[in-house]
Amino acid sequence: MRQNFKNVGVLECTEFRKLIRLYNITFWWCHFRVHMLKVPFKRLSLNAGMSKWNPKLTAEQLLVLRDKHTERPHTGAYLLNKNQGIYHCANCDQPLYSSTTKFDSGCGWPSFYQPVNPDVLTYHKDTSLGTVRIEICCSNCDGHLGHVFEGEGWDKLLSIPKDTRHCVNSCSLNFKTAE
Repeated sequence: MRQNFKNVGVLECTEFRKLIRLYNITFWWCHFRVHMLKVPFKRLSLNAGMSKWNPKLTAEQLLVLRDKHTERPHTGAYLLNKNQGIYHCANCDQPLYSSTTKFDSGCGWPSFYQPVNPDVLTYHKDTSLGTVRIEICCSNCDGHLGHVFEGEGWDKLLSIPKDTRHCVNSCSLNFKTAE
């Protein structure tokens, strides 16, 4: 009787070991893909094509402006900024948004309902997350700023003139106070 339990235990251990091996292979493959392929690729890409990018930009700013990444929500320097002035492109210093068009949408990024001038932005179709969004870029340097969303009802909710929300990464902007 003792031998039967021993045999059952050996079989269960063998199956268990196979599962553990499969789990370890899956875990290490995922770990390799995330940490060995993606992170070094992003770090290496920081040095590529630097000629049109401001040398004073931080690594995060380069990843957002050039590689079209997004900063974490509720962490941007200008999210809660209430000062009067103009928001400029962090790369080329082109004026983009006035503080008078900024509003609190609660989305975690600075929101504006219109740019200083329609010609300062370019709009591109973005399907990167499996949905169709409109990407906004600086018309001068083509730096990624964020996305624009329409038809959310902000004009009725906050009595602003346009029902448009320009959701902009803080790190793609520099703020200059009004003189």
